[in-house]
Amino acid sequence: MTKSAMIKELIMKLLSDGSPHSVSEMKDYLNKKEMKDYTEGQFSGSVDNLLKNKKIEKIDRGTYRIAGIEMILTKERNGRFMKRCFVISPIGDAGTDIRKNADQLYQHIIMPVCEKCGFSTQRVDELNTSDSITQEIFDVLNEYELVIADLTGHNPNVFFEIGYRTKSQKPIIYLNSKNEIIPFDVSTIRTFEYDLTDLDMVTATKDRLEQVIMNFKYDEVKEIKKNNVSFENNMIVASLNDIQYKVDILAEEIRKKENETIKTVIEIFNAQKPKSESSFETEMMKILMSELIKNPDSADILLKLSEKFK
Repeated sequence: MTKSAMIKELIMKLLSDGSPHSVSEMKDYLNKKEMKDYTEGQFSGSVDNLLKNKKIEKIDRGTYRIAGIEMILTKERNGRFMKRCFVISPIGDAGTDIRKNADQLYQHIIMPVCEKCGFSTQRVDELNTSDSITQEIFDVLNEYELVIADLTGHNPNVFFEIGYRTKSQKPIIYLNSKNEIIPFDVSTIRTFEYDLTDLDMVTATKDRLEQVIMNFKYDEVKEIKKNNVSFENNMIVASLNDIQYKVDILAEEIRKKENETIKTVIEIFNAQKPKSESSFETEMMKILMSELIKNPDSADILLKLSEKFK
């Protein structure tokens, strides 16, 4: 992440409380966050860029506040501001299968899970800006705490955007439609499969997605060279989540195999079990045992009667 991008992100974090802040307050905040070796030009350029992209607005001389769609005033129940998640996916034209899949994944899996985890969500078609959409996407990819990317369809823009996000060393989660093969050159990317036609799998995907989101560490922004430990921790978390995902799949397969084996054994046993009619003596014994259970005293009478016929 460039120095200017980190300055912009820190300014946005300061202004996210919804209150106006002066230039001196911004600089004090940057110093507090160990952002000291920047030039006046880098600071002014960052502020101008945020103004140009309508992320902040000037309310007085040297005083700014957050504005427009970036005004993060959606609160959790405990009153804290929500983190932000940007969703990368193929969008497609209205009415197409691509758009239908993207909307269903966004509305039924990603949005409810993110909201539960304390994140607001945004997709590229929800960005509202008259400036370059490319620059807007770059800013979001740099600044948002989390990115979720859908690799379904192998969309070139999706791969470009995840590549740009990767350089920020911030958390990113990959999804992919079940049974769709990822291209060889990116096949090492850890993905979570989903199937919108299988309600059980939708639930499982939501559970795994929630687990991954909650396990990531969303640290304060520092110099990249000082943030390697956080990056390594997130990589370890991603690996552990991947292992857990594969263990869950293996356990489910074992359960299915066990159920199939038990069912097969029962069917074979029933097929080989001899079918014979009960004898008269057996049927009489069933009747007598039933009566004896109801009236135990009658057993003495039955024993005395049997002695006479010995």
